[in-house]
Amino acid sequence: MTLKMKNKIILVGDVHGEWDTLKYNIKRYGYENADIIQVGDFGVGFRHESEEKRNLFGLNRVLEEKNCHLYACRGNHDSPSYFKKENHPYDYENITLLPDYSELDLLGKSILLVGGAISVDRCFRIEGKSYWSDEKFKLKLEDEFPYKDRQYDLVVTHTRPGACGAFKSFDNIKYFCDHDPDLKNDLIEESQLVDHLYERTKPKWWVGGHFHQSLTLSFENTTYRCLDIHEHYLYHYEDSECK
Repeated sequence: MTLKMKNKIILVGDVHGEWDTLKYNIKRYGYENADIIQVGDFGVGFRHESEEKRNLFGLNRVLEEKNCHLYACRGNHDSPSYFKKENHPYDYENITLLPDYSELDLLGKSILLVGGAISVDRCFRIEGKSYWSDEKFKLKLEDEFPYKDRQYDLVVTHTRPGACGAFKSFDNIKYFCDHDPDLKNDLIEESQLVDHLYERTKPKWWVGGHFHQSLTLSFENTTYRCLDIHEHYLYHYEDSECK
């Protein structure tokens, strides 16, 4: 069977391991010949590996039937070890768990993907089971990742820059801050680090999740889109006849 060329790029918000819902939505929306980018909190690492393999096998089969490929970014609700090439526990042709600072060229669009974020409820979670201490967003310096002369059409991160309104108020997480005295400062520092990534890249589009809200805003020359849980967004489409 000759596979058709991909003709669309779709972004998907947090999934949190609800892969049956993702399969249902792929079928419901009639996706075919698509590259799907999931913005983090894919939900790997919370179940026994055999159960995850079984569930992801079913998702991979649907993706294969529809000629779709899923690229997942690392969220705070993902085991970071699964997003390192040497420790990748799954080998599915249509699902790729991307290491931080992966670059994709899809439909002529240059895309940078960087995972990670802080869990506001981390003090109530269990290390290695529902929380990973290396969950944070990590900024790479120029000698680790050369940003110079790179112009991205799209940057995908799990969290979002402070410049795009990451934290205007901490009232809604006061309960967690009261139980975690370092949380507020850690969140501010992380948003500043994502700001540095923005200053280095300044893409046309920036898409993330994490905040469980649907939001679109513009900052300087960048359009920022925050996706809610299970929200789907068509980022780019080309006629199937286009080369």
